[in-house]
Amino acid sequence: MNDERHDPEIIRQLEDARYEAMLGKDTGALMRLLDERLIYMHSSGVTDTRGSYLDGLRSGLWNYRQIGRSDVRIEVQGDVALVFGKLAIQLMSNDSLKSFETRALAVWYRRQDRWQLIAVHSGALSAAP
Repeated sequence: MNDERHDPEIIRQLEDARYEAMLGKDTGALMRLLDERLIYMHSSGVTDTRGSYLDGLRSGLWNYRQIGRSDVRIEVQGDVALVFGKLAIQLMSNDSLKSFETRALAVWYRRQDRWQLIAVHSGALSAAP
């Protein structure tokens, strides 16, 4: 019997909803998905809180055009879920189109039967020589 609290499919659905909200600039959906204590470490090394990340989406600092995900692995242990993966991102930032690839780790935390994203850490992948 599979305990649904430990089902990686739930986390996969939450990740799908998060990326859909990022692409659609749906800050309401993101407010529900992102923990108030979120620390978001971008591949550039810039760190955001939930508030500053949402402000960046609202202001157009990040205007995601495409987010491709691959090599996704989800590990659920108790009240923590780790999502490892590779991202291929296209976004407009400061009137400039940027395309890059990263490896990312997203950390989801369950409290009171509700999963929320509490941390993201990504690192840029350098272009192949």
